[in-house]
Amino acid sequence: MNPELKSLYRDMLMGHSRDPRNQGVLEDPDTTFELKNPLCGDVIILYLKTFQKQISQASFEAQCCSICMASASMLTEKVTGAEIEEGINFADSLIEMLVNPELTLELDDAEEIQSLEGVKSFPSRIRCATLPWEAFKEAVSQLT
Repeated sequence: MNPELKSLYRDMLMGHSRDPRNQGVLEDPDTTFELKNPLCGDVIILYLKTFQKQISQASFEAQCCSICMASASMLTEKVTGAEIEEGINFADSLIEMLVNPELTLELDDAEEIQSLEGVKSFPSRIRCATLPWEAFKEAVSQLT
């Protein structure tokens, strides 16, 4: 990855970390899921409201590092308004891309989320980026 792209991605991550979107408790969620990373202590609670197989609202609470915070913020923006199945498929693709050094994620509409690819340079931080997406998958699995 070239230095300019690394800098842009780092700026995107820091922006979401410093000013997370959709942070806070969601009143009357249809599902909630808490996930912890015992290795580093990151904790995320994800709240989802759904309507007719779509995520109508998403929010989170977290005590976590900046990468996890940014990832959770990006997740809530990405899945709000999406079909549940679309969100699951995206989460699967993103997690696979992050854990597999050979893969890249081709995104037309989610350049910010591509910035998470930068954590591949720091294998010990990959779990920080995937934790919110894993919580999302667990949360929606409770809906059926």
